[in-house]
Parts: sequence; C-alpha cells; structure tokens
Amino acid sequence: MGYSEKIAGAKKTNWITKGFSDAEVKSIVELAKISAKIERRRLEMGMTQQEFAEYMGVTQGMVSKWESRDYNFTIKTLNDICLKINLELSVRLEHPSEKTEYPTQKWDSEIMGNKAKRAEWAVTFSGKEAIA
Repeated sequence: MGYSEKIAGAKKTNWITKGFSDAEVKSIVELAKISAKIERRRLEMGMTQQEFAEYMGVTQGMVSKWESRDYNFTIKTLNDICLKINLELSVRLEHPSEKTEYPTQKWDSEIMGNKAKRAEWAVTFSGKEAIA
C-alpha cells in the first residue's frame, strides 16, 4: 500500500503523522525534498514536463511520477538524473541526533486563531523547513 492510499484511507485526526511510523514520515519528507528539487531544477531550465522528459530520455509520465512526491527513487536513478541536470547527489549515513529532525505540530484552530499563539508558534519553528 502506497502513501497516497494510506492517506486516503486514514481515519480523521488532528495529528498529521498519526498512523505513520517514524520511518514512513522520514521517507515521505525525503521523497518530497527530492521531488521538489527535481521539479525546481526543471523549472529553472525553463522546460515543460514533456520537454524535460525528452531531454532526460524518459516519458512525460515518468517525469510526472518523479515530481509526485511519492516516487521511490533508486540510487542509480537519482545518480542518472543528477548527472544529467547538473545536481550533486549526496547520501549521508550518520548516527541520529537526539532531537528529531522532523518536528510535528498539532493543529488546533482555537490556538491558531489566537494571534499571540500564532506568533509564538512561528518563533518556535523559525528556521525549520516545512513541507506541505
């Protein structure tokens, strides 16, 4: 079962990551970063998906999958893509830090409606990457 199906079949909750393991959350975030970087590079090159597909020697459907935030790239595929579009692929394997790399925040409309709380939330997470 892919992430899209898990999301579609998930029970309603206030927690974005409820029902996902830590490994699934990390995978979702990393795939989103990779896909966004490829899409951004394509746009910097001034190409449509079809033009980019021709340049890469793949179908437009494959480019769409790459940019879907759900495509599970192999290292070989990533190396091929990066070489062709002048990006450097760097894979790091390190001991995890004590602090989680992907903090989550419970959405509470009452708190988010309160300007003082909203400012406090923004300060707490300033400098962190967010993927939506």
